[in-house]
Amino acid sequence: MISQGLLFAAAGVLVMALFLGSGSDSLAWDFRFSYLPAAESVVSGDSPYPDSAIGAVAGRSGYIYPPQLAFALAPFTLVSPDVAAVLAVVGALGALLGALWIVGVRDPMCFAALLLWAPAWNALELANVSALLALGLALAWRYRATTWPLAAVLGLAVATKLFLWPLLVWAAATQRLRQAALAVGLGAAVTLVSWAALGFEGLTGYPDLLRVYSEFQAETSYSIVAVASLFGAGDSIGRLLMLIVGALLLLGCIRAGRRAEELRAFSYAIAGALALSPIVWQHYLVLLAVPLAISRPRFSMLWLLPIILWVSPRAGNGAGVETILPAVVASVLLVSVVARSGWRAAPQRPVPA
Repeated sequence: MISQGLLFAAAGVLVMALFLGSGSDSLAWDFRFSYLPAAESVVSGDSPYPDSAIGAVAGRSGYIYPPQLAFALAPFTLVSPDVAAVLAVVGALGALLGALWIVGVRDPMCFAALLLWAPAWNALELANVSALLALGLALAWRYRATTWPLAAVLGLAVATKLFLWPLLVWAAATQRLRQAALAVGLGAAVTLVSWAALGFEGLTGYPDLLRVYSEFQAETSYSIVAVASLFGAGDSIGRLLMLIVGALLLLGCIRAGRRAEELRAFSYAIAGALALSPIVWQHYLVLLAVPLAISRPRFSMLWLLPIILWVSPRAGNGAGVETILPAVVASVLLVSVVARSGWRAAPQRPVPA
């Protein structure tokens, strides 16, 4: 078994290295060059969306999220960009560790292991929304027996990052149709109100922005489309394979949900979201820490598996095995979780909504 002291020391060194870069413009890249400029735009009453979709996505610095995220980050415009970047990284770190705590992890080794994950480092160094989405998944699991809290978490998460829509399938499959419907309504309402505050500027061009972003970045990420292209498959074949794998995972979610296998259905939904996304960056894989933490709240060697992703680039997807490795790691984690999570959920006392 790996030395506890060595694990903690390695995690501490990595976190220290991250914050030692606080004076560098590279710290919190996504936050600094995408989220913060968008927040400054909405504070000024302007649209956060670029005039040229192609120019924005080619450099991966354009804002491609719905406007509510920019409004939520408006308070960060009150401080300098360097201070805001440090605060964003601290917030992302708290979100990742908080996600594990919320689902019941108390073993310090699990927290240390997560900080050694290459996807976790990627989420922290970019200070992007992936850490908050992991926190959202943890809250969705924690409040799965409620109505309004679960609906609010799902609605905000899906509205912020649309690729998480399979979580609505999970809610419906586990007989939470009302929560799923409320989540759709809440997410739509928040998005509509946010866009109304901008005078609906940028709304008509938003679908084109997402399409162009997908076309530019799909084959340079770690998505199924990218893996297929590595073997010479065209974009259409890659997207077909993406749909087939995603559909199978969602069928597994529905089947597990009908059998009251809560965690298995939840895990399939998260995996389905990753599989069906035409773009998957390495930091997306921090979402898998949530089902792993639920199924294994005490440290095991499986917690160290994502560390091997340090061999794959965090910007771009490399070549050869570097491109395939994240999909292999994600698959092993999923199989390990669902193989252990076939239990039927015991009846829960509803948490007051």
